Amino acid sequence: METSLVAIDACAWPVLVRLSPARLGMVYFNKPSHGLEEGDLVGLVSDDDGHSWQSAGTVACHDPGANRMHIAAGVDHAGGWVVLSTGMRVVNGEHRGLDPVWCSTAARETMKWNVRRDVAVPGTADRVIPHGRILALPDGRLAATFYRSLGRGRPSHAWIAFSTDGGATWGHPSLIGGGDANEVVLLRQVDGTLLAAARTHVDHHVALHASADGGETWGFRSDLTLPMQHPADLSDLGERGILLSYGIRNRGLMGIGARLSRDGGLTWSAPVVLTQLGEATDCGYPSTQMGTDGALLTACYSDLSALRRGYHLLTLRWTLDEFFAPRKLRSISDGGPLKA
Repeated sequence: METSLVAIDACAWPVLVRLSPARLGMVYFNKPSHGLEEGDLVGLVSDDDGHSWQSAGTVACHDPGANRMHIAAGVDHAGGWVVLSTGMRVVNGEHRGLDPVWCSTAARETMKWNVRRDVAVPGTADRVIPHGRILALPDGRLAATFYRSLGRGRPSHAWIAFSTDGGATWGHPSLIGGGDANEVVLLRQVDGTLLAAARTHVDHHVALHASADGGETWGFRSDLTLPMQHPADLSDLGERGILLSYGIRNRGLMGIGARLSRDGGLTWSAPVVLTQLGEATDCGYPSTQMGTDGALLTACYSDLSALRRGYHLLTLRWTLDEFFAPRKLRSISDGGPLKA
């Protein structure tokens, strides 16, 4: 495992995207608080699988008295970067309402950002929050997820919605997760099935939902983590399977966890802990992409790690074999091999 410091004084909530076979992009929030101060979304690009990063400019610049802190990001059908964002109004270090959704786009060649403000998501709610990955579907549409929080300890509601104009407008929403889902990440399988890993808001675990009809209807498939282990990312590793990476916020164990499915998300491996973050009080939001060499790069954030004290953005470089290669386990009780 190789751990690298990417940015300091950033709560981050990063989203990694593969902009081209040779280029990675990342968007993150650039201030060291949980959205309690003014700040922007900024971008980075890497042409060496995340070993080094260069600025990709300001993706969404905040209005006075507000921030841009919530992120959904992806690549459109033309290879351009597309980012949805919202922000909070901030007064004296406290949240005072949610700002509208914006859509930022940049051509891969220029990295110059164009921002469309006040993007509506009809049929959901007046103020919604985008999250996770934006998918470019084979039929020419973009798909993204949005949620609305109803307050601490109460269920949240999440939707998938679709855009036919590059992210300028969104429609045809469909509820995900029944009565309790907020931060949702999408993955499209080769057969067209959509998977959605959703954070619940009552006990903060991750549940998996699936749609066989392009997102029109959704069914619960399984619970993937324990309470206080959230939110998640889904990464398509091709023939090697589907990776779930997620934040761990259990008292006494703060860190980043992962599970692997080799059968399209029907069953999952036992969980592993990719990194432990000691006495951190805030961490997680992993986003994982596979490199050109087959290694995995996971971006996340923490307010404490072996690299630094205080909010920072870090990456973990690792391989599947480090954590998921078959190995014999021996029982303490009789010394015989345990059956997997």
